[in-house]
Amino acid sequence: MAESYYDISPEEFLEEEEALEDLTKALDNNTSETNKAFNETQEYKRFAEAYQPIAPPKDYEYKPSESTSPTTNPPETKRQGASGIDDDVLSSYNNVSDVLKKHRSGSMGEQSVNKNSSMHYSLKDRTHVFLPTPVYLCEDGGKIIINITVNAKGLVTKAYVNGATSTNNDCLEQHALEYAKDARFSPDASKNTQLGAITFYFKGKR
Repeated sequence: MAESYYDISPEEFLEEEEALEDLTKALDNNTSETNKAFNETQEYKRFAEAYQPIAPPKDYEYKPSESTSPTTNPPETKRQGASGIDDDVLSSYNNVSDVLKKHRSGSMGEQSVNKNSSMHYSLKDRTHVFLPTPVYLCEDGGKIIINITVNAKGLVTKAYVNGATSTNNDCLEQHALEYAKDARFSPDASKNTQLGAITFYFKGKR
């Protein structure tokens, strides 16, 4: 049976290594508890579809030569197994597989957190321009109600915990206050101050 060989230039390997390094950095910097993290997975999906390395045959097994002779050895080249798959190709394939598996296992947990994020607000005749997505950084979950005061520009000028809040967890309350202060609503020149409320439903880590 004739052996098959793949001619792959060093430039192609360099490009693959650079792409792999970029993907690893992107995955390490991913903080999937936000709406932005959901969009980044689309970038990951496009990369995964575009990067299709050569999979080694199921019966592939590299067998190094037991003896070598300086007079009979051909010029030094990249080692190749009986299947004709280059060692560098196999290494590239394994590296990418490890990265993709790591991302898939991590994204499953990230999605389980994000899909449970929930909030709503009460502010008559206004709509929200920006509401931060809750990030669950506390061990316990709970419902936090934050009373807010909004000015004519739609900015939150005051925020405090409502007495109807179902938990006294300081961690949840502090994060809810921070999110409420970052919220933005549609402007209304006829209302210099307006009272409202934002309710956050946090799901804990446990």
